[in-house]
This record gives sequence, C-alpha cells and structure tokens, in this order.
Amino acid sequence: MTMTPNITLHAAMADPKLFGTVFGSASFWPWKTIAKLIDGIPLTEPREVELLKGCTGRTALPTEPVRRLIMLAGRRAGKDRFFSAAAVWRAALCTDWRQHQSAGEGAVVILLGADKKQANILRKYCEGLLRTPLLAAEVVRSTGEVTEFRNGASLEIATNDARLVRGRSAIAVLGSECCHWKTDEHAASSDEEVVGAAEPSMAMCPDGGLLLLGSSVHRKRGYMFRKWKELYGNDESESICWFAPSSVMNPKLPVHVVDRALAEDVHKARAEYLNIWREDLAEFLPIDVVESCTDWDVHEHAPKPDTKYVAYVDAASGTGKDSYALAIAHIEPDGSVWIDVVRERKPRFVPAQVIAEYSELLATYHVTEVHSDNYAAGFHSSEWSNHPTPFLPCKDSTSDNYLGALPVLLARRAHLLDNTTLRNQLTSLERTVGAGDKETVTHPKHANAHDDVAAAVCGAIMTALQAAKRAALEPKIVVPFFAGTPRNIPGGSAYQYEPVAGPIVPSAAPLPAASPPPDKPPAEYTPEEREWNRQRINNDKSIEYRIMGTRPREPWRDYVNTDGSIRSRPRGRWDI
Repeated sequence: MTMTPNITLHAAMADPKLFGTVFGSASFWPWKTIAKLIDGIPLTEPREVELLKGCTGRTALPTEPVRRLIMLAGRRAGKDRFFSAAAVWRAALCTDWRQHQSAGEGAVVILLGADKKQANILRKYCEGLLRTPLLAAEVVRSTGEVTEFRNGASLEIATNDARLVRGRSAIAVLGSECCHWKTDEHAASSDEEVVGAAEPSMAMCPDGGLLLLGSSVHRKRGYMFRKWKELYGNDESESICWFAPSSVMNPKLPVHVVDRALAEDVHKARAEYLNIWREDLAEFLPIDVVESCTDWDVHEHAPKPDTKYVAYVDAASGTGKDSYALAIAHIEPDGSVWIDVVRERKPRFVPAQVIAEYSELLATYHVTEVHSDNYAAGFHSSEWSNHPTPFLPCKDSTSDNYLGALPVLLARRAHLLDNTTLRNQLTSLERTVGAGDKETVTHPKHANAHDDVAAAVCGAIMTALQAAKRAALEPKIVVPFFAGTPRNIPGGSAYQYEPVAGPIVPSAAPLPAASPPPDKPPAEYTPEEREWNRQRINNDKSIEYRIMGTRPREPWRDYVNTDGSIRSRPRGRWDI
C-alpha cells in the first residue's frame, strides 16, 4: 500500500515557515540527504551520492522510500534534532490521518528516549519546532507527554518501554540512544523487545510505518550492533544502516572538543565522536555460564545443622533507585559454593526495618556476622549493632568481588538459585579496561540498570571462600594424650602420669657445632652462627622466665629426688 505525503520531510526542513529556521544552515546538508532517502527522492548531487556510499557501505542507491533506518552517528551530530523534526513531520504534516483510520482508532507517533532525561530533551526539541505559527495552529491539545493534532494524529514522547508500544496503532516509532537501551534478552523492555513490539503496531499503516532508531555506538551487543552487521554494506536490503562519525554529520563541530575528549578517555571518546565500537567493554558473564550454574526450580535452601553459613548485603538508603539485597551462602566439602538465600527489598523502604527483618532471617541460619561494602558503612554499622549480627565492611570493592567470583562461576563450582533478577543482572555486567590495564566490572551506564542482587551474591561467594581459607589456615587444637598409671604426688596440684616405656627424648635440641666468638656482633653472624644462636635462645628457659617474670613456686619439686624417686619429706638444701 502506498501513500503520497502532503509535504516531504526534505521540503519541510527547507521551508522557513516550518523547520527551515532550525535546519537553514548549510551544515545540515547531510541530514537533508537522509531526509531524501526517507522521502524516496533520488540523490542528484555528487556529494550526496558519495556520502551515502561512505556512510552505508552500499554501492547501489535505494530506489524506494526508506522505512527502516538504523542511524549510528557520534555525539553532537544532530540526531535528536533530526528525529524530533521527523516525528513532528510524520504526525502533523505528512497527511490527514483521519482518512486512514477506522472508527475509534488512533494514529500515534511514538518518540522514545533511553531514559527520562533523554525523553525531556526530545520533548523540548519538539516543543521548539511547534512554536512556529503554522505548526502551532495544527495543535489541538498538548499535555507535555502527548500532543494531539487536527489531522487525527498524536505525538507521544516517553522512555523505551515495550508496554507503551504494544497494542497501539502507530504510524512511526523513533528511538534515541538505542545502543544504551537494555540488551538483556530476558528483560521486559530490552531493545529487541521494544522493536519487536513496534513492528506489529505499524502493520496497518498505509505505507508500512516509519522506524528510525539512532544512537552513538557502544558495546558490541544488542539490536543495534546486530543490525549494523546485517545491514552495513548490504545492497539487497530495503533497510539501511547509516554509520558516520560526528564530524561527518556536523561539520561545525570544533576539532578541539574531540581532541580534548580523546586525551581524557580515548576509549570513550572513540565511541562517542569517532563512532568506533568499544573494544574495552566486554561481556562479563555469558548467559550459558550463568544458566549452567543455576539449580532450576530451586528458590531457597533450608538451613542445615553443622553447616557454617556466611552472609553479604548490598546496602541502600531506601530513598533512591537501589535495592537492599541479601545473600546467604556456604561451602560444601568438595569446595563448591552454594547460594542458599537471596532477598531483595526495592525502594522505597526504611533501612532499619529491612535490617531487622534480615537479622531475624540470619538468626535462623546461625550467621554470626554480616559483610558488605563501604557504602554508608557508619550508618548501617550502627543500625546492625542493635541486633545480634554485627556489620563488617569489606575491604574489597564490588568490582573486586565480581572479578574474584568469575573463576568460580566459569569452573561451575557455584550453585545459584533460580532467580530471574539475579540472572539478568549477572549477564548485563560490563567489563571495562581502564588506565594501566586495570579491569573494572560494573552494571551498564543507563538509568534502569541495577546490580544489587548480583553484588550481594558475588559478595557472598567471596566471603564464603575467604572464610574457608581462614579455617584451613587456623592451627588445629590437639588434646594431649597421657599414658601410664595416675598417682598423686604430695604437694602437687594434679595427678601425674608415669611415662610410657620407650626411648627418652631430650626436651632441648642439641646446639649446632658452629658457635660465634663471644665478642662478635649478632649482625655479623653467618647463617650457621645465627642458627646456633636461635637454638640457644630456644633451649634457655630462663629467658622465658625473665620475660614472663619470676619463676612460679612449685612445691611438689621438693618431694622429688634428682633420680626421679619420691621422698616422704621435703628435700633439704644439701639432699640429693
């Protein structure tokens, strides 16, 4: 089905009464070239053809209007301004949508930002475009997030949520900073989920709808990276992937801005301005590793007697977006770490109430102390002190715990509970290589990313391993074994035992042959002489008595002769 627009996007960008005042500068010619692709206008200027081939990798020019466009361009290239203009044109100027609607059906243009902050930027761009008298006259009602027009269409600006797209009669879906959307396949509003919901919503649009997704590049993961590999340089596809650095799309971008960014953080600047996929960001934990460590359909383990449990919490204030998470773990004799309990309290909450609840749970597992990172350690430590379980800040950071738990997970020596939140957070972690090749593991840098449960679980794994290591290094207490017939010695404080028949072992080790001269300083001793001096000190019990004080009085010694026989009377000064 075809539809002829009342005015093309390219013409609207050139008309001073519409978008011409915003896009009138000659530096916007790359974006006007993209507008021609959307309108299906042939490219006639050599620079336009050269730009298309350089930014798409294609050798053949498209012959039909482009309805699916993946826009990968650097920061300050003008993506949000162009997308806002395309959204307003599609909703208010393209056609009279009432002629294509059924009774009660709407025609909505959905403009999605990566988060609320990004959505507010898009909203301000659209409001600025609608201030021109000609466009202002087309607005029927505006509530900030929704703008309704006289032709029956509406423009909605929101965050990337699949629920906002699903079940709608959309005529266009536009997304900004899509490389920074959730990429976890199990997330409710991942990038794949949002696009999957957008396609059916535009199925009944007369021209098939318009899908524009733009972003600066990020990590090599998700829908945008997959479409770049699929569409870039593909002459057979009707869809196009546009790939360009910031300076190509915005010739007025100062060079010193890019140079300064490269000097501060080369990896980040290469992605944001030069449009080079980040190599320093890697997937930390593949989903198959996490799933292989998961005990499916097991959500919690009951406490077992004679088992030493440890606990780790990822604390939160209760007023922000972070959860207060708890994990309890133990180690089996074979060295495997088992996660027994995972708890998460999402905001808003009162930390004192959560701590009291967790303390009761820890008591059932006989946990004697709880570990955590240094987040607000003073506040949480004082609150935990009101309960039997003390709070101990951990010297290792959350990133250190992730890196330490990685070998355990890769070796399948960890047993995780069947927890969807835990799997999603573990698989979304990103590994970053910074200055000095230092590795850091964090959650993705967008507003909806969290790692509270993952931090608690990996912290519990490392706490359990450290507790087992300390237990292995502790000296074993050996109970002395006495043999022989007990008998009471007069004046003694306890029964004594006759020695077992056998060789007499001297209590002091013999001194080595090498002894230093009396006037030789200890600092100049040879290794053999130092060994002689060490053994002499160990054998000389008088040194211990001098350190500890006066030798204690032992009355029973007066009843023992030098040959070991027992006297009936105390031994005198001259008795043997």
